[in-house]
Amino acid sequence: MEKCVLCDINNDKLEHLLIAQNGAVKAVLDRYPITEGHILIISQSHESHLGHLNDHEYHVMFEFARELGRRLPTCMEGVEDYNLLVNNGKYSGQHIPHVHLHLIPRRRGDTFGFYWRLLTRFVNPFSSLGSDKNLRNVQRKWQGSR
Repeated sequence: MEKCVLCDINNDKLEHLLIAQNGAVKAVLDRYPITEGHILIISQSHESHLGHLNDHEYHVMFEFARELGRRLPTCMEGVEDYNLLVNNGKYSGQHIPHVHLHLIPRRRGDTFGFYWRLLTRFVNPFSSLGSDKNLRNVQRKWQGSR
């Protein structure tokens, strides 16, 4: 098996900013956020498709996403909604062949910025959303909401 960055995060072999953990799944801040507070919910199993997860892990992932989504408005100012995005396999735009959900906070009126950052998230040198300072500030907000 090739080296997998999400497996390394799951096994605490790679630095990450933990938001929460629930048995088979881990929620961390995305290093290339589309909006402030963009979270990755990572499966424990190294599978590239949702359909390859066992039923328990599949259900735990989506229950965990729902729980985090409910907490978003108390953690992130101005957040009213969120996108839950799954790139399920290589041809769907999945960059890392490991099941993960993107929980992307949405704020009123953020549509233009959202789509701009979606298109430029890996190449935009002007965005400070992924800076260590900003990511650690977001992590503190989540920790303070428990």
